[in-house]
Amino acid sequence: MKFLNIKTYSSALFFVIMLLMVSSCGDDNGELPITNDLRVLQVKIGNNLITSGAIDISVIPEIELVFSHGLNASTFENALTFTPAVDFSVTYDNSNSLATVSFNTPLSYGTDYTINLPTGTYGAGGETSVEAFIFAFTTAAFEPPSVTLSADITSFFEGQTVAVIATLNRAVLQDVTMDLAFGGSAIGSGTDYAVSGINLNIPSGATADTIILTASVDGELEGEESIIITLQNLVNAVDEPTQELMLTLGDQPPALEIRGVMELENFIGGSSGRVRAVHLHVLEDIADLSIYGVEIASNGAAPDPMDIDFIFPAGSATAGEDLFIVRDADEVDAAAFFGSCYSNFTIFSTAAMSQNGDDAVLLYNSGVAIESFGEPGVDGTGEYWEYTNSWAYKLGEDWIYAGSNCVDNAGATNDVSTCKYPFCVPLQLQGVSALVWSASGTNGGKFVHVRANQDIADLSQYGIGIANNGGGTDGVEFSFPSVSVAAGEHILIAREPSTIAAYLGNCYNNFAQVFQSDAVSQNGDDAIELFDGTTVIETYGDANVDGTGESWEYSGSWSYKIGDWIYGGIDCAAGSNDTQSSPCPYPFCD
Repeated sequence: MKFLNIKTYSSALFFVIMLLMVSSCGDDNGELPITNDLRVLQVKIGNNLITSGAIDISVIPEIELVFSHGLNASTFENALTFTPAVDFSVTYDNSNSLATVSFNTPLSYGTDYTINLPTGTYGAGGETSVEAFIFAFTTAAFEPPSVTLSADITSFFEGQTVAVIATLNRAVLQDVTMDLAFGGSAIGSGTDYAVSGINLNIPSGATADTIILTASVDGELEGEESIIITLQNLVNAVDEPTQELMLTLGDQPPALEIRGVMELENFIGGSSGRVRAVHLHVLEDIADLSIYGVEIASNGAAPDPMDIDFIFPAGSATAGEDLFIVRDADEVDAAAFFGSCYSNFTIFSTAAMSQNGDDAVLLYNSGVAIESFGEPGVDGTGEYWEYTNSWAYKLGEDWIYAGSNCVDNAGATNDVSTCKYPFCVPLQLQGVSALVWSASGTNGGKFVHVRANQDIADLSQYGIGIANNGGGTDGVEFSFPSVSVAAGEHILIAREPSTIAAYLGNCYNNFAQVFQSDAVSQNGDDAIELFDGTTVIETYGDANVDGTGESWEYSGSWSYKIGDWIYGGIDCAAGSNDTQSSPCPYPFCD
């Protein structure tokens, strides 16, 4: 009879179980078994774990190699190689177990690289690797940036210079080159203008290059001439869509310029009221106005010096004077619409002002066209400059287009209109914001944006108020400091200027003045009031109505004035990091 030796079998079973446990240690989480061998535990770029075969890696990465032991730096660096060869350096943490590889020159775009570390003794305590370390990655393919062609001014005169600038939307680690091509009615090569060069070179890491265009002085009265600049032979950049930079070359700085055009109709109740007029501004004293005239190029008619519609009567004009040529049948309506502002014009009444809002307007000096509004020879219907039932106004160098039908049922007078003619409004609300984005916090997106339509010697006569939650006016809560501003300048009052600066990017630099105020407390359902002294001169929204659910609500968003107000949409910037990538870019930055 045989007896089973329970003790012997129990010992053997225990040994087998323990052996299995040790052999499987760490398998649950994919960790390596605990040994004293030197090995790479992780590879990281920018705190992100990557594995061999990684793609779309930056050409200027820092690669972190996390080792199981501290390293002997010299033996490790002598053995570490890259294929293809690269110029690199290594830094370490305090334990010497984290080696950060930096590249002294950028890697190549779209290239396969391999990190190689053969077996060897690289540990600070003599630890040895038992397997070669081979790690592969591929850098991102080169994506050419887009280029924008611009000029510091787009209208200039004989003897003046213009900077023509090519700007990339982002820096790349390749040289970008391109050529400029010149067309238009003006002749280059020193006849009407000369350029400092036609080849632009934007070095690796830079974002812009500039050439200088200089207008020649010939003393002849030729009228406006055009210069059209395009891009050719781009290398490492794209011009999509294809651009044309349009410059206008005049003879000499004019004594008289077009300041505004209008065809205001149906502003009273949507059914009556009409004003057809051209507004001119005197830049220098004029001894005899009769050398000047205006043509209405109706329905796309080509300019014709023999068809000048209105010639000024003999008489002088003084610098700073504003001349208003109005259709005689519309003069009564014009006086009523503009109210007290009408006295700021010198009035010329004529039957010749017959524009319908789709007609270009030309200003003549001695029978030569020296300036135009719109595109002579083009019917303006549907064009960006159309002013049917509306107006266009030149502020500084730029035209402001209110948009078709802006004044339709907008109010019986300019004072109450939702589409005010800027000449009669020294300071106006331009934008309001309660934006919220990923980094805005509670208050970072709150601002009020105003624009000066006239030179203002002392801005301190004006102020801002926030009418919270429909509770009615709270009066002036922010008074501007005593500073002067020029016509056309934009001014920002922000709760957190640094936060909104980061969101708006380079666009922030387009504000002439920025003021901080905790009074800017709106949440998107609050009306904004602009004061002259203690008198409200403009209101966004309704001070007596909570804006929640109203058409003018701007919670998590903005509202912006282009003639009338436009809206970004509730919470339109949620999840964005800056206005340029937002689904609703702030229009001032667009």
